[in-house]
Order: sequence, then C-alpha cells, then structure tokens
Amino acid sequence: MKEDVKLAKWLEGSMDENELREFMASPEFETYRKIKDYSAELVAPQTDIDALYTKILQNREPKPVRKLTPWFARIAAVLFVVLGVGYFFYTTQTTNHIAAAGERTEFSLPDNSTVVLNAASEAQFRTWNWDNNREVELTGEAFFKVAKGEKFDVVTPLGTVTVVGTQFNVKAREGRFYVSCFEGKVKVSSKGREIMLTPGQSVIFEDGKNIAEPSADGTQPGWIVYDVAFKKEKLENVIAEMERQYNVDITLPAGTYSLYNGHVKMNDLKTALQQIELSYQLKSVREGDKIILTRE
Repeated sequence: MKEDVKLAKWLEGSMDENELREFMASPEFETYRKIKDYSAELVAPQTDIDALYTKILQNREPKPVRKLTPWFARIAAVLFVVLGVGYFFYTTQTTNHIAAAGERTEFSLPDNSTVVLNAASEAQFRTWNWDNNREVELTGEAFFKVAKGEKFDVVTPLGTVTVVGTQFNVKAREGRFYVSCFEGKVKVSSKGREIMLTPGQSVIFEDGKNIAEPSADGTQPGWIVYDVAFKKEKLENVIAEMERQYNVDITLPAGTYSLYNGHVKMNDLKTALQQIELSYQLKSVREGDKIILTRE
C-alpha cells in the first residue's frame, strides 16, 4: 500500500487491525502521530459563517464546480497539517546549551558572539528571526564576548542585561544578581532599577537590593581560569559554587557565619577546602563525592 494511502486511511480510522499494527511499527509513525496530536490542538478563529457565506454568494460569478476526489482531499489535508506544524516548530524552536555540574561549555550565537557557560548553567535562544528577537535566557552564570556592533539582551530570573559589542559576566544564583563589565558598556536592570556599567565596574543585587558596586579586575571573570573571587558572599553560596564546580556534595554545619571575601580555587578541591577551613575554623572529611565539614 502506498504511503499516502496508508496515511489517509489512518487519519480517517479505516485501517483494519493488521494494517494498523504494520503502520504503527513503521519508523515514520511517531512523526505522523506527533503531527496529528499537534494539529488537533489548533483552533480556528471564530467567525460568522452565515454572514460570510451570504457575502460570497453575492459576489461570486457562476463557475463550473470541480470536485476533488476523496483521496486527493485527504492528501491535501495531510500536507496542510504537515506544513502548518512544520512552520510552528520552526518558528518556536529554541536552541539550548547546558553545562552540567563540574563542566563548562562554549558556543556561538547567531551573530557570532561567543558564550562560555559556567558549571550547572543553562542558556537558550531562538535562532529563527534572531535579528528581531535578540534575547538569551540564562540560568546560572556565563561570560559573553559580544561581536562588534551587535546587540542583545541577557534575561535572567533576577534581572536583564542589555549589551552592545562588549565583554561581560552575568551570574544569577541564590537570589544574587552579579554583573561585571570588562569591555564596552552594559545596562543592568533589576527590580525597576537601572545601572550603566563601563569597563572595570561591577554591580551586585541581592533580593532586589543593590548591595555593592565592586571593581571588575582583569579582562575576564576569575572562574574562566578556575579562580573565583567572592565579594561579601554568604558562606552557603560559596559552598554551593564549590559543589557545582567540583560536582560534589558538601555538608556545612549549622550556624551563623560571616560573609566571605576572597578567592577560592576551582581546579584543586584540596586547596579550596583548606581555604574554607582556615577562614572558618572547620575541618573536612571526604567520603567519595561527599564531603562533611565540622567545627574543630
């Protein structure tokens, strides 16, 4: 049986049991099923059918009626659905990039800007119609090198960064929104506030409040070279970053800790733990991927 005949019979539900079993076993069946499911969700716009029909009768000239054969009509309907669903997928499809815990990944945007995702981070954007929808959705942390003259927005759950031909870092984790500018200019928007950053400037929002505007040293964020700087950071957040970078589980004893200011190595777990132990008078015991910190 020809493929278009099979498809038409399946759509109208006239296959016998053997034909249906054979059709469902074909490699194309899953694609057809998805098309049918999505097309069933399409809703035609409401209109006054009677008025529309009357208007057509008033304006049309008598023409010979040409009837479509049932098979042709069914195939035409299938093609219409396929093209419609294909267009829907094409215009709504997003490109996703994920860096798992203990990893990082680098990719390019449609305008040739480059992005480096830090561990346990995700970014997505639409390649189709990029020129009219220049937006990157970011969860976690990333370093951007924007192509000269290009412009787009980086949207996070905690705020938005608008950029033009620049290099900058965005971190949005645990209620803290941290943006650093290394080249060009960036506009940072969070909870109704806007701040323009120039090279060497940073800004930190925590729970929607501007808590600090530290300097952005160097030409790139420290995590790119596995040396992360923390500015007035909760120890719990420092530990969470270590867990992401080293892909381990770290248990911190309950209590109140002072804010952490300083660097932590992210390519040498032993050294990183020693930095935390010395700063807070803690000691650690490691069991595989689990590390338990206790008070001395």
